[in-house]
Amino acid sequence: MLAGRIKPQTLSTLCERVGVSFEVGLDPHRVFAREAENHGSNYGRHMKSVADHVQKGGSLADAIKAQGNYFPDHFGQMVEAGERAGRLDRVLDRLAEYYQQLADFRRIFVNSIIWPMIQLMIAVLVIGLMIYLPSVIVPTTSEADTDLLGIGLVGERGVMIYAMLVAVFATVIFALIWMMNRGVFNFALDWLARVPVIGPKLRIFAEARFVQTLALAIESGLDAWSAVDLSFRSAGTPQFEGRAKVAKEAILQGREIHVVMDESGLFQKDTIEAVELGEASGRLSETLDKHFSHLKTQVRSSMGLITYLASAIIWAAIAAVLILIIFRVFSLYINNIGDAAVNAIDPRTDI
Repeated sequence: MLAGRIKPQTLSTLCERVGVSFEVGLDPHRVFAREAENHGSNYGRHMKSVADHVQKGGSLADAIKAQGNYFPDHFGQMVEAGERAGRLDRVLDRLAEYYQQLADFRRIFVNSIIWPMIQLMIAVLVIGLMIYLPSVIVPTTSEADTDLLGIGLVGERGVMIYAMLVAVFATVIFALIWMMNRGVFNFALDWLARVPVIGPKLRIFAEARFVQTLALAIESGLDAWSAVDLSFRSAGTPQFEGRAKVAKEAILQGREIHVVMDESGLFQKDTIEAVELGEASGRLSETLDKHFSHLKTQVRSSMGLITYLASAIIWAAIAAVLILIIFRVFSLYINNIGDAAVNAIDPRTDI
């Protein structure tokens, strides 16, 4: 997510309030000026900018696009489609649902990784205690005997070095996440999406966003080629985004949407059949809405699998550390028994 961008939950609430205001006949300037009064900071500044832009005679879509990266591109395009079709209030209602569902997806994902993260933090803390406590409990023992992990970190100095290593590792992880959010590692995501077992589980997130966006775009009055182009680009993965231009050109040549989707090789058979049924019945938007409910179940299932894998990896790491400690303690114990036996046989070894 780009720094300073409006959150999906906030955008959903905004769409809902603005949609209701338009339904009762309030002008856009008054609506957004009121939003600027009720909020401060970055949100309030952008709402005031939108209100000022509209007051000068600009369209709401242009005012939104003038905010740079604060609003998603998808939002500005859908508002523009709603203004052209004269159905802006309805489009805003649907956008409120769309961004609420997006916020729900993100909340589910965050909740799904909380427990693995707690496990990881506990493991880090336990390792730190194992570095520090032996030298405190048995201060007269040699450093080699208190090094339970066998990595040369013992006592206060060992804990300080360990803390620095953990800090460096955390910084690297945050830097990688920052770079990933800016598309630096799109090639890696594209590669993972092609892996036989993992790929389909990752693609389901993009497929759900595609279906949701296509349903909204069709209902908002966008032409088929623009709707398909927007849906591919809104899916959020390099594989889908890379197909946007080709898909748009194919629709412009008269190809049906379900055929273009099938040729992309990115969709499940059920999704393609749902689109084909919607096109044949003339109720594509309604059919996609129903199919999206089915996809949400698969998204939750994929999130559960990701959580399980994350937990398994963390627990495997913890188990490896515990096994290392057990063997280390056992080795120390055997060595001490051996030394005691040698001393018992030849007392002169103590001299």
